Amino acid sequence: MKNTEKILGIPVDVIELDAMMEEVPNYLRKSKKMLLTSINPQILLMAKKDKEVQEYLLTSTHPFPDGIGIIKVSKWTGGAIKHRVAGIDVMMELLKIATRLEQSVFLFGAHPDVVRKAVENIKNDYKDIKIAGYIDGYTTKTDAEIVQIINESQAKILFVALGSPRQEKWLLKHYNQLNSVIFQNVGGSFDVLSGEVKRAPQWVIQLNLEWLYRSLSNPKRFHRILQLPVFVVEALLWKIRHRDE
Repeated sequence: MKNTEKILGIPVDVIELDAMMEEVPNYLRKSKKMLLTSINPQILLMAKKDKEVQEYLLTSTHPFPDGIGIIKVSKWTGGAIKHRVAGIDVMMELLKIATRLEQSVFLFGAHPDVVRKAVENIKNDYKDIKIAGYIDGYTTKTDAEIVQIINESQAKILFVALGSPRQEKWLLKHYNQLNSVIFQNVGGSFDVLSGEVKRAPQWVIQLNLEWLYRSLSNPKRFHRILQLPVFVVEALLWKIRHRDE
């Protein structure tokens, strides 16, 4: 039985990247759906107000701790989460697994130029990878058409980059209609893989300050800095009220 702990009522896995990736081949072999979900302070605050987001997080098979706020709250409440699992790192590891096991991937989301460039760079970095297809997040296709295209591509791994909470709501509504096996909500990962956005320097990542680097680099993400203390207070109060859970 896997180890999880609840933060604001949402289970978060106590797991590290390598251990989580070790489970992927088994899910692929059994064609058992695996929903890999980044859990950060912002998505947990959204879940408090949005029942669909909450339902998706509760449905996720692998809600992993992607945020220093998650790690700190866990520490301050006696939890066991000690390391961040970055969503972009999960995606890159899945690309490696897809290449090694000859499993095809599909990319859905982001600006047309971004997803196209991301696909080009992935093909350059993973020479033998099978890209089953991609659709940008600005498409005029209906959800039914998108589902059909993805299913016809026979992609086993699907990355969805529609931003939160749109990507979580889309996955909640459609993952059972899709024949893909591995699903990940990847947020801005296509931007990084396309080269449009640069990751923080390694020393910043090691200090768990990548969130701050990205927020200061992009004014649209600045509100995340303001959300962090709100999240910490709400999470600590929730833990006090549910100390026996």
